[in-house]
Amino acid sequence: MSEGDRRLVRSSAVIGLGTALSRVTGFLRVSALAALGFGRLTDVYNVANSTPNILYELLLGGILTATLVPLYVEHHQRGDRTAGDAINTLVLVALAAVTVIGVVGAPWIVDVYLLRARGPDLAVQRALATDLLRWFMPQVFFYGVTTLATAQLNARHRFAAAAFAPALNNVVAIAVLLALPRLADGDLGVQRVADDPVLVALLGAGTTAGIAAMALVLLPALRRAGVSFRWRFELRHPAVRRLLSLSGWSVGYVVANQIAFWVVLVLAYRGEGDPSVYLAAFTFFQLPHGLFAVSIMTAVAPELADAAARGDRERLRDRFAQGLRLMLCAVMPSTVVLVVLARPIVNALLGYGAFSSRDAALTSQTLGAFAVGLVCFSLYLYTLRAFYAEQDTRTPFLINAGENAMNVALALVLYPVLGVRGLAWAWTAAYVVASVVALITLRSRWRRLEGRETLRTARRLALACGALAVVAWGTARLLTYATPTRALVATAAALVLGGAAFLASGRALRVGELSLIVRGLARRPAASPGV
Repeated sequence: MSEGDRRLVRSSAVIGLGTALSRVTGFLRVSALAALGFGRLTDVYNVANSTPNILYELLLGGILTATLVPLYVEHHQRGDRTAGDAINTLVLVALAAVTVIGVVGAPWIVDVYLLRARGPDLAVQRALATDLLRWFMPQVFFYGVTTLATAQLNARHRFAAAAFAPALNNVVAIAVLLALPRLADGDLGVQRVADDPVLVALLGAGTTAGIAAMALVLLPALRRAGVSFRWRFELRHPAVRRLLSLSGWSVGYVVANQIAFWVVLVLAYRGEGDPSVYLAAFTFFQLPHGLFAVSIMTAVAPELADAAARGDRERLRDRFAQGLRLMLCAVMPSTVVLVVLARPIVNALLGYGAFSSRDAALTSQTLGAFAVGLVCFSLYLYTLRAFYAEQDTRTPFLINAGENAMNVALALVLYPVLGVRGLAWAWTAAYVVASVVALITLRSRWRRLEGRETLRTARRLALACGALAVVAWGTARLLTYATPTRALVATAAALVLGGAAFLASGRALRVGELSLIVRGLARRPAASPGV
C-alpha cells in the first residue's frame, strides 16, 4: 500500500469518526423533535430553521464550497498569506450584510416558503415563523465562518476539528428541544408557542447558539494550524478577483439547488407533518453519506486539487479512482441497510412521545425511497469534486441544472400521487440520471477512469451486499420491531450479523479495497500527522 493510500484511509477514518458523532447526535436531535409530534409546530420550526441555511447556500455557501479549497491549496503552496486575508475579509463582510438583510426581510421570506399553506391558523403560523426566522438569521454568519475555517484547515490536511464540530451544534439543539415541553404549560402547539416570548426566544436563540458554538470551536484549531487573520478589504486583490471569476457558475449551481428545495418545501407544506417527515428521512439518509462518502471526498479533495495544480493528470486519475472504489465499499452496503432496515431504524430512534405509527410508516417509506439513490447521489457529488479540483465550475452547473429540473418536474407529478414519498422518489430518480451524466462527462475529459477495475469491484460488492440484505432482513423479521426497545435490539443485531456476512463475503470474493481499509485503519494513529 502506498503512503498516499494510507494517508487517504487514515484521513477518511478521522473524518468518519467525527462525522459519525455528528450524525448520531443529529439522530438524537431528530428524536427530540419527533417526540413533540410531527405537526404544524415542528413544520414551522423546520421551515424557519432551514431558511438561513438555504439563504447562506443560495448567496454564498455554494460559491465557497466549490472554490475555497482549491484556492487555499494554491495560495498555501505559494506561501501567499495576503490572499487568504483578502478572501476572508470579503466573505465576512458579505455574511454580515446577508444576515442583516435577512432579519429585516424575514416576513417576506416566510411568505415565500408558506406560499401554498392553508388552514385557519395560518396567520399564527406566519407570525411564529417570522419571529423564529429573525432569531435564526445570525446562523448565516456562523455558517460562513465554519466554511472558511474548514476550508483553510482542509487545505493544510487538518480534518479532525471540522469533522467533530457539528456534534456540538446538535448537543445544544437537543438541550433546547428537551427543555421546551418542560417550560411550556399544557400541550405544545403553534398558538401556545407564538403567545409566549420565552418559548420563542428559547427555540430561536438556543438553536442559533448551537451554530455559533460549531463555528467558534474551530478558531483554536486554526491557530494551531498556523492560520492567522488580518483585515484586508481589497476588492481588486488578485485572489478576490479569482474567487469572483470562479463564482459565477457556482451561483447558478446553488440557485438551481435552492429553487428545487423551495418547490419541495412548498409542496410538502400542503400536508401537515410532511415537511418534518421529509427532513427527518433525509437526516437518516445523510448518515452513511456523511459518514463515508463525505469523509472520503473531504480527504481526497486537497489531493485532487494538488495534482490538478501541478498538472499531473495521471495522479489525478489514480487518486480519483482509488477514492471512488473506497467509497463504493462503504456506500453500497449502507444502501442495503437503509432499504432493508428503514422501519426498525425509524421505530428505534423516533418512536417516542407524540410520534405516531402513521409518522413512523411514512418516514420509513420516505427513507427507503431516498436510500435507493444513495450510491448515485454520492457518486455524483464525488465526481463534481474532480471538476472543482481543476477549477471548472461551469460543468457542474450545467449537470446540476439538469438534475434539479428533472427533480422539480418529477416532484410536481409524483407528489399528488404518492405524497411526501413521491418527493423522495423524484429526488432519487434525478440523481441516478445526473450521476451517469457526470461520470460520462469526466471520462470524456480524462479519456479513462479505471472503469474496468471499478466495475469489477462493484460487481463483487453487489454479491456481498446480497448476503448482507438476506441476513439483516431475516434477523430484523425474526426479532420483530414493534416497540422502540425491540426495534433497537433488532436493528443492532441485524447490523452486526449482516455486517459480518458482508465482510466475510467480501473477503471470499477478494474485494481488495476492503483489505485496504482494514490495513490502513490498523496502523498506529501516530503515523498520521496533520490530520
